[in-house]
Amino acid sequence: MSLVLKRKLGFPTLFTKLLSGFLAVILLLTAFNLVSFFYLKQQIHNEIVKYNELGVNHAARGYEDQFRLTREMVLGLYQDPLWTTYVNQLRQVKDNQAYGYVNDVIAEMKRLYANPFLGMDNLMIYFQKDAYVIEKDGTSSAKSLFGTYYTSPSYPLAFWDKQFGEPYAFRVFPAAKFVEKMPGSARSKGTLLPVVIKMMPYKDMYLIAMLDAERLARNLQSAMSGDFYILDPEGRPLYEPESTADSAVLPAFDSLDNRHSFVQNGDFYYFYKKGSETGFTYISKVPVQSISAQLLQLNLVLLSLLAVVGLLIVLTYLFSRRVHRPIRLMVDTLQQDEPETAQGPVQEIELISRRVQHMRSSHQRISRDLARKNSMLRHYAYANRLKNIHMNLSEIRELADASRPYVMIVYQMIFKEGFAQYHLEQEKGAYYVREYIDLIWQQAYPESVTIQTEPQQVLSIVFLPDEAAKALSQLQHLIEVFNADRGFYLVTMACSPIQPEGSPFTGAYAHVTGMLKHRKLLDQTQWIQKEDRVNSREARSFKALWEQEFQNRLLSGSEDSTQEWIERSLSALGKKQASALEYRQFAKDVADELDKLLRSLNLSAAYHDAQVPALDITRDFYSADQYELWFRGLLDPALQLIRRKTEHHDPITSFVMAYINDHLEEDINLDMMADKLNITSGYLSTYFKEKTGLNFSDYLNNLRIRTAKDLLQNLDLRIQDVAVRVGYLNVNSFIRMFKRHAGMTPGEFRKKYAS
Repeated sequence: MSLVLKRKLGFPTLFTKLLSGFLAVILLLTAFNLVSFFYLKQQIHNEIVKYNELGVNHAARGYEDQFRLTREMVLGLYQDPLWTTYVNQLRQVKDNQAYGYVNDVIAEMKRLYANPFLGMDNLMIYFQKDAYVIEKDGTSSAKSLFGTYYTSPSYPLAFWDKQFGEPYAFRVFPAAKFVEKMPGSARSKGTLLPVVIKMMPYKDMYLIAMLDAERLARNLQSAMSGDFYILDPEGRPLYEPESTADSAVLPAFDSLDNRHSFVQNGDFYYFYKKGSETGFTYISKVPVQSISAQLLQLNLVLLSLLAVVGLLIVLTYLFSRRVHRPIRLMVDTLQQDEPETAQGPVQEIELISRRVQHMRSSHQRISRDLARKNSMLRHYAYANRLKNIHMNLSEIRELADASRPYVMIVYQMIFKEGFAQYHLEQEKGAYYVREYIDLIWQQAYPESVTIQTEPQQVLSIVFLPDEAAKALSQLQHLIEVFNADRGFYLVTMACSPIQPEGSPFTGAYAHVTGMLKHRKLLDQTQWIQKEDRVNSREARSFKALWEQEFQNRLLSGSEDSTQEWIERSLSALGKKQASALEYRQFAKDVADELDKLLRSLNLSAAYHDAQVPALDITRDFYSADQYELWFRGLLDPALQLIRRKTEHHDPITSFVMAYINDHLEEDINLDMMADKLNITSGYLSTYFKEKTGLNFSDYLNNLRIRTAKDLLQNLDLRIQDVAVRVGYLNVNSFIRMFKRHAGMTPGEFRKKYAS
């Protein structure tokens, strides 16, 4: 086609290719639409017929369910023995003087006529003997009710009286308009569909359900576009539209083929469905011209399509000329800088393509440089917003955007001994971890930001498309990678809940960094998803239990005893799954208690001259073994100083302590120890207090209670046996002293701490 246009019109090659390409596309689309039109026209006709069939089937099911439900619900009243008793009394209301049961009967009936799904306007009970009716507004004489409140030419009082003699249990009567006639006025009750339900063997009464035909039509005929009819099994109309009362024009549906659900008769389609329970015939009458009018719209669409095709051909020609002109000018300009002729089927395009490729490579190089600098500014802006630092430049503030939902994840890194030897290697390790984290989040959420907030801490702000989005798969992937590298470093992750758009960064940042305090002392990657509350009361109680015992073990100067106490304390922390922060707090408390004791013994200066490990290195501990080594380095120099002071310079105190340890189960007192040392008890008391900082009795009782705590761990020993082994012959005295020192009875202590 391009060769023909070029030969006939003499246009340049680019123009002919554009024009021929556009025309080929237009002709192909036109041919496709024509084929589709003629094929779909018949399909649409079938779909319209099917839609009307579905509509009449839906209405038939709805009315059948309505009549069945009305009958079952009304007959269900007779299942209530009390209600049946009331009704039996009301059958001879004057003789039985049973007027008081009327309200009870109406209350049960209200559950039916007040039910919006039953579509009842009223529910009545007509008693033949006294010729009166019970309905929702109370009681009325039959003459008053059917002659004043529910009047209709089709249903006079004689009609209702006649029904007592008719041999049926359930019947639906044709819909009719009912009016309430009052002196000087008349109020329409609407179109009602009477349903009579009889309950054998009660021949002197029956129930009348007045169904609201208009409400049922609104609910059940909404899917139909034509007139709707209901015929009884004899072909008499039970319901027909108000616009026509001529039911004689309806075909005889009993003679039609049951395999079809519609028939065309004259200018109308009749869609019909016979009810399986009632035998009623439900009919939808749709004019043929209504369906034809919808198909006529398709013909108009076809004509419009052909008109659009002609217009497109004209516009294609004009557009091709208009596009070609600036391209031709562009090519002439480029050829001035590049006089050689381009090779290819379309020379102009080849030349432009080559020049665009050159500009694209330059643009990419410039864009990479700008992106790198913009990324640096963006990290700077987010860091300032996290730390709540004011930024003067509005352009930089706009880079830290919080207008979308986000989650904040913080990663705390602990580098193991292999990295800790080289400070530079730790910096490189933190850099590589940050780059990998940034790569993972960028792949899933390109707007996410990952920055390094501390030398060993990285923060990710992941912006989500909405508050229902999830980021679990990326977090699980990072955990797998960190677990694979845990021989070199450990990572503790804390993730905030999804923050709504506009939420300040400072609050979320404080929340996730606070969650890091709940890191456990484990040699593994940890993901902290919720913030556990530390029981400060339990921590204080725990400290109160070990303070005195720790001092006593230090004063004994025994490295084995002190180390055994450290191991037991660390084991207790492990059993209660203490956080790394609680381990560090325990280490700090021990260091503080040691410092106080050394000051009281005037050994502080000599202790600080020794090389003892600093408390700060415990920040990166991840196992109890590391703490054991740290405590050994902390306590061994102090124990050596205490032993030298007590053994070489204080033989009296050493003798007292050794004797008490060897004879703890005996009756030991201050006077006995003074006799053994040939000194007065008053001198011994003052001397012992000066050297140890404790009264003799306090030291003795503390040692006994501490030993008792160890013995209580053995569940084979009775509490009486433990009391005897630590020197208490009276078990009640032992219990009182134990509770004074430990804050609980021996039984409570065993129940709480014994394994």
